[in-house]
Amino acid sequence: MLYGNCISYKNKNHIKILKQTGFDYIETQLSSFYTATDREISDFSAVLDENDIKCEAVNVLFPGDIALTGTNADTGKIKSYTEEIFEKTKDIKFKSVVFGSGKARRCPDGFPKEKATGQILQVVSDYLLPMAEKYDFTIAIEELNRNETNMLNSLSEVEYIISQVNNPKVKLLADLYHIALENGDAAGLSEKGGILGHCHIANPYNNRYYPQAGDSPEAIELYKKFFAGLKSAGYKNKLSIEGGLGGLDPDIINSMDIPDWVDENDKIFYAESKKSLEFMKSL
Repeated sequence: MLYGNCISYKNKNHIKILKQTGFDYIETQLSSFYTATDREISDFSAVLDENDIKCEAVNVLFPGDIALTGTNADTGKIKSYTEEIFEKTKDIKFKSVVFGSGKARRCPDGFPKEKATGQILQVVSDYLLPMAEKYDFTIAIEELNRNETNMLNSLSEVEYIISQVNNPKVKLLADLYHIALENGDAAGLSEKGGILGHCHIANPYNNRYYPQAGDSPEAIELYKKFFAGLKSAGYKNKLSIEGGLGGLDPDIINSMDIPDWVDENDKIFYAESKKSLEFMKSL
C-alpha cells in the first residue's frame, strides 16, 4: 500500500517533511489551483521534483460556490470549470481525483433527492469522466457524513453512482472517518475490492486527529478492522491521512530526535506524521 498525507500545495516544508519521514506521496486540494498562477503551479511541481515525491491524489474537486444539484445547478459552469481546472493542472500528473465536495453536491431543501442523484450522475458521466479519460486519472467518489452534506452518505449510495456509470475510471473512496460517523462497516470493505480506488483515514473518536498507537482501544479496534478489510479486498493502492494535529502525546514529541532542519513551527507536524505512518504500517 502507498501512504500519503493531505496538505496545502503551498507548504514546501511539509512536502519535504513527508518525503523525509517515509511517505510515498502527497495529496492536496484541486480547487485551490483554480486561482493559482501558472508560476505557482510550476513552483509546486519543482518542489515535488526536488524532494522526489509525487502528488498522486487531489481532493476538494469542486469549490462550494459551484452548485451541482438543485435548481441553481449550472451545467455550463460545471463543464467550463472541469475543463479549465484539469487543463491547468495537467502537468502535476495526479492519478486520483477525490469527489467529495460536500457543499457543492448538497441537495437543497425541498428539492427531490432522486433528481439530485441524477444530477450528480450527470456530473460524473458527462463532465468528469471525459476529463479522466483525457488526462488519465481515476475519479474516487467519497461518501461523506451527514454533518457535511446530505448526498451520498453511505458506501452503497456511492456504489449506485459507480454502477450506473460503469466505467473503470470511476471508483469508490473509503474514508474511515465518514464510515464510522455513519455507523458503517469498516471490515465490510473486503467485498469492495473491485471498485475500491482510494482511501482516507483519521481518528473518528478524537477530533479527526492523525491515527496514533496511543489512541483509545475503540479507535485501535476500528483501525484494525479497516486494515483487515483492505487486506482481504486485496487493496494495494493509496491511503491518505486526512485529519488534524493534536492527537500525539507531547512527551513523545519531546523525546523524539527531530532533525535540525525542521523549523520549530513544524516539529509537531514532523513528529505526528512520522509516528502515524509508523503506526499504520504496523497494522
